[in-house]
Amino acid sequence: MMYQSVKKSISIIIDNPVLTLSFVIYLIFLTFVMPKLFVWQNVIVFALIVLLILLFTSAFFAGWLQMVKTAIENSKKEERNEEERVKEFIQMKNDFFSAVPVYILPILGGIVLYFIMFFLLVAFNIKFANHFIGRLDFIVDTINSIPQDSQALHAFVSSLPQDKIMILWSWQFLFLFTIGIFNFLIMFWASALYYPEKCTTSPLSALKNSLFAIFKHPVKSLALYTFILILGMLFKIISISFATNVVLYFIFMVLAIYFWVFVFVLIFDYYESRFYNHGDNGCNLLGKNKSVN
Repeated sequence: MMYQSVKKSISIIIDNPVLTLSFVIYLIFLTFVMPKLFVWQNVIVFALIVLLILLFTSAFFAGWLQMVKTAIENSKKEERNEEERVKEFIQMKNDFFSAVPVYILPILGGIVLYFIMFFLLVAFNIKFANHFIGRLDFIVDTINSIPQDSQALHAFVSSLPQDKIMILWSWQFLFLFTIGIFNFLIMFWASALYYPEKCTTSPLSALKNSLFAIFKHPVKSLALYTFILILGMLFKIISISFATNVVLYFIFMVLAIYFWVFVFVLIFDYYESRFYNHGDNGCNLLGKNKSVN
């Protein structure tokens, strides 16, 4: 079952290179803008740059995720000649711009809500760890003397007393475990937004539907999440192996872009094919009510 989903997702990416190309353009934008965050002169400039990144990211994913949805719908056609593929490309381009005004605010709201929940989770973890595991005062007191390179950092950690090392490992495990559960629970959030059970673009409603899908199908959801985690760990190992060679690292970066596009397509297709109610819910492809012109 997972094999068929992977095979279909790869086929969709190959048939729709515009998905990867547009994602690369977005990453290029981030490459030029993100460094500005670290050289800002005042709070106003910093706030404007953050707002620009948020708005552009929201606008991009509002249209790009609709392209993913359209590509999945097009993949259901049995035979498509070259002329039909050209029409599909034009349709995807039009769907991108049509979806931006529909989904930009829901996506923006979802991003803000995500960061709020994430920061609350981090705050809870810190409070929980300080109370039940132990404080990191021994790290805070020596923060300026902690080495920056990995080998020196490893030597620094190894020089700590065993009880301090256990505290560090316990903190790390707590954060990895809770953040892993958090990411698992919101895995289908974007998919539920673009495949609504009712004709709505509310991020809260999408979050509710995505949680219902996970709790209703925990085994299938966990299987997908585990597969993505394993694939992600393999890419992490590859990145470490390729880091010392410029050519190999460039190849890895290209593969990493395809990996993230693949993850989005896989999650969307997995949700649409297994959890989404395909009955007529009164919504068109853009999530608008069919009765409204």
